[in-house]
Amino acid sequence: MQQLERVTNLLTLLISARRPVTFEEIRNELRGQYPDNLSAARAAFERDKAILRQEGVPIEQSTLGGDQAGQMAYRVPRSAYEAVDFGLDEDEARALRLAVGAVRLGTTWSRDALWKVDLAGDAVGDDMPVAASIPVDPRLPALHRAMAQRATVSFSYRGKARRLQPHGLLARDGWWYVVGHDLEVEAQRTYRVDRIEAEVAIGDADSYTIPAGFRVRDSFPSDPKLLPDNVDVGTDVAVVRIDPSDVGVVLGQYGREAVVAENPDGSFDFGIPCSNVQAFTHWLFGFLERAEVVSPPALRALVVEWLEDLVKAPL
Repeated sequence: MQQLERVTNLLTLLISARRPVTFEEIRNELRGQYPDNLSAARAAFERDKAILRQEGVPIEQSTLGGDQAGQMAYRVPRSAYEAVDFGLDEDEARALRLAVGAVRLGTTWSRDALWKVDLAGDAVGDDMPVAASIPVDPRLPALHRAMAQRATVSFSYRGKARRLQPHGLLARDGWWYVVGHDLEVEAQRTYRVDRIEAEVAIGDADSYTIPAGFRVRDSFPSDPKLLPDNVDVGTDVAVVRIDPSDVGVVLGQYGREAVVAENPDGSFDFGIPCSNVQAFTHWLFGFLERAEVVSPPALRALVVEWLEDLVKAPL
């Protein structure tokens, strides 16, 4: 799946590029997805190109001039892109359908990138070709350009204005995420691309640098409570009061740095990520009555509402 994800990201980049891009630019855009060793990265890139070309993707190749004289550059013209049959057997086709579901790219351009998977005639439940549409989110090209130019982007997310220095893009579990430094909170944040409202505005070029050693995979939140969802409670961190019996558990999960207050009764108040409210509530309800949301008020009200609905639900 890692190679499929990388090849998909490469295809998206080559389609969205307004001009042919060099291997170094591709490697920089897909930072962390190719090996650090130059020779190994070049070999992986050549394999990825071969896969795309074998499947009928028309990668255009040109030799640059000027300051980049002699360098090869690549792009895929959107108007010419048309996928062809993969010629897979039933098991391979089923695996690819699962993979396609895992790299769904959001809303559509005017021309969808269509992958066609032809099943064998005796395929269970279907004797016709199965088409899986992998449209490209219209915000991706702007985010790719901003990263290439090191330009700050501005956009609205969950009704709030955000200014982000994008460091990387990653497809995960069927969605695209952009990871970067949020200037509004002066901290790293991850945003789901399809939930960016309206267009992405690109600022001046060369306005920031990506930290040395940054790898988007390593920077992607491992805690699902840090991933953004579509419920806005007004903050990314909730204050949760934990019963004395479970203080040690939460200290083991989040450390002393998450402690907001130590109360006279032995309970602790912790700052817990709540960007993903669903993941947060799954964590919270695991403590039953031994955890209480102190703030924000919107999240506390939401939890109370869910608990009241649970009590009213028929057995």
